[in-house]
Amino acid sequence: MNFAAIATEAAARQADIDERNAEYWSFLCGSQQARDLGVTDSSLASLKKFDDWYFASYPYLTRHIPFDAMRGQQVLEIGLGYGTVSQRIAEAGAIYHGLDISPGPVAMANDRMRQIGLREGAVRGSALDSPFADGAMDMVITIGCLHHTGDLQRALDEVWRVLKPGGRAVVMVYNALSYRRWHQHTVETNTYFRWWYLGEGSPPAWNLSALAGYDTNINGETAPATAFVSIDHLRHMCGAFSAFSATLENISQEPPYASQTREDLLQTAIPETSGLDLYATLMK
Repeated sequence: MNFAAIATEAAARQADIDERNAEYWSFLCGSQQARDLGVTDSSLASLKKFDDWYFASYPYLTRHIPFDAMRGQQVLEIGLGYGTVSQRIAEAGAIYHGLDISPGPVAMANDRMRQIGLREGAVRGSALDSPFADGAMDMVITIGCLHHTGDLQRALDEVWRVLKPGGRAVVMVYNALSYRRWHQHTVETNTYFRWWYLGEGSPPAWNLSALAGYDTNINGETAPATAFVSIDHLRHMCGAFSAFSATLENISQEPPYASQTREDLLQTAIPETSGLDLYATLMK
């Protein structure tokens, strides 16, 4: 086996994913929703429409992201999107740092900082090769980003590296065993379950249809890379951390729950037992 050739091929594959991610995510995540809400410019008054929608749509976010504990802390956000969480972190009194592979989200986060009179803390770079020093951060917040990097394990290792001893990370990734995966993509989900829990076969190759309902841009194109993991799988990947806890969140009005509104569904036990998203709190 030619290990050098394998490494070269893997590096080339990752470089291709990085390049496509930089282009794909430059059109900010949530752009279609922003348009629907009437967000017409990047003024704070206009962006507030999006921010209000965002926190109302994901009311559990404030239970997972410790905004109240951020004052004076070095906080890194990875994956910036529309900058909603970025601004909330900075307004909580944190020393804000942002990282995104794409220029669009970086520009948005820094524009928000300028408008609220704070330093521009967002930079462009890869979550797989963070430009921050070992042990530089008290907290890392990354919501819906690391599963798109093409190498979730390496991304998690980088989170561990930049955290100070005793530092905390909040990570959201997609749940491989959600109701959506079982109902809409049964074969692939069963393959995943048998591979991870029973040691049978190989991990599934998620096809484009399996990504439906997750991240698509205004042209209907899916993200260049998307990973799904279970809580147990993620716990294994986070073995370097001293503590791990995780819960499931989120649900949509879709089969098999199309007859109920999302607001009502969020009040049921379904999100915490088979929700779409996995929120993990990690301690170094």
